[in-house]
Amino acid sequence: MKRIIFTLLAATGLMTVSGQNLNKIKESITASKFSEAKTAIETFLNNPKYQKNPELYYLKGKVLSAISMNATERASVPEARMLALDAFKKALEIDKNQSTLYLTVDNYKPVFDLYSSGFEEGAAFYNAAKFEEALGTFKNTGVIGDYIFSQGWGLYKLDTTLTYYMGLASLNAKKEDQAIAYFTKLADANVGGNSDMATPYRYLAKYYFDKKDDMNMNKYIDTGLKIFPKDDYLPLLAIDHARDKNDMAFLLKKFEQLLAINPESFDLMFDYASELFGETHVSEASKRPADYTERCSKIEGLYNKALVLKPDSYETMLSLGKHFYNQMLFIEEDSYKVKGTTPEAVKKKAEYAALINEMVDKTIPQLEKVFNHYDPMGKLKVGERSNFKSACSLLNYCYDKKKDKAKAELYQKKYDEADKAHQ
Repeated sequence: MKRIIFTLLAATGLMTVSGQNLNKIKESITASKFSEAKTAIETFLNNPKYQKNPELYYLKGKVLSAISMNATERASVPEARMLALDAFKKALEIDKNQSTLYLTVDNYKPVFDLYSSGFEEGAAFYNAAKFEEALGTFKNTGVIGDYIFSQGWGLYKLDTTLTYYMGLASLNAKKEDQAIAYFTKLADANVGGNSDMATPYRYLAKYYFDKKDDMNMNKYIDTGLKIFPKDDYLPLLAIDHARDKNDMAFLLKKFEQLLAINPESFDLMFDYASELFGETHVSEASKRPADYTERCSKIEGLYNKALVLKPDSYETMLSLGKHFYNQMLFIEEDSYKVKGTTPEAVKKKAEYAALINEMVDKTIPQLEKVFNHYDPMGKLKVGERSNFKSACSLLNYCYDKKKDKAKAELYQKKYDEADKAHQ
């Protein structure tokens, strides 16, 4: 009987010592003496007697979590974050209820700190262009986040922000296969949000465009535009793909489809008008489309809508001016074919002259806007100078048609001096 009592007293003594030391460890943690606390915990856990103590493992996780939050401390234990996760898992494995109580008392902060510090460290690596390190850190953070979600503590099944940055880090680390995998997760989940989240759809669409995989390319263009209808890249890729088909009807239909999705896209509006322009204003009369007049009306409407969207687009003004100018030239050609002085011929010539004058009057205002914009400027870029000279040349012709010699000569002079005046 005495032996039994002595054994109980001895056991009680051990527990008391353990409690005292645990309090010292907690005091070290409170005082941010993490290295000291870590050493004390490791000493305990090296003793088989304490390897079933859930609180020791919880405190180990807590200390390592605190270390992972501090760059200076973390330098001596770079693997602190994942070691902390293992310690928390071990504590829960030994006694889930008791360990959950420890987490509840700490408001789950030690485990969520693993996630937040991991994301911050990964972002710091990424911003410093250390993409391999960023990717590795983001991946570990993903493991932590998945565990937190699996326990029902919070976060999401698909961490969209973290997955997005894993994709970017993979790209920059030249690991395209991994980037494709991460971006596919996001795109197949129809992830939206701010415009940055259009990147997965853009990248996947271009990836499959290059692979000549039309099905997947169209999948990600269509999905991306449903979520980001105002995206400016996906439509241009769709147009490039349509243009490669060498089927004008297919291309023009694609423009119509894309403008139905985003009727406020200046680029689409301008490019559609310009595509029609090139297909419509054919110099050989025999090769002009049968619906030439209807197309001209369509082109004028598109350029005008483009100017509503971007009123200071001088390239659009020049194109619209050229559109009227070309019609004038073709009417002129037709007028030359009328021969004789019969009443019918005279009447027809007069009709053509009226149409020519109408087109001249439509052409001049657009071209003069271009001229008035560039003329006061000094040095012009090559493209700007080319536009300026085009405007001068066409205005010279228009005023010649109106028999306004002074203005015709003015624009000819401006054209002749343009390279010197604006170089």
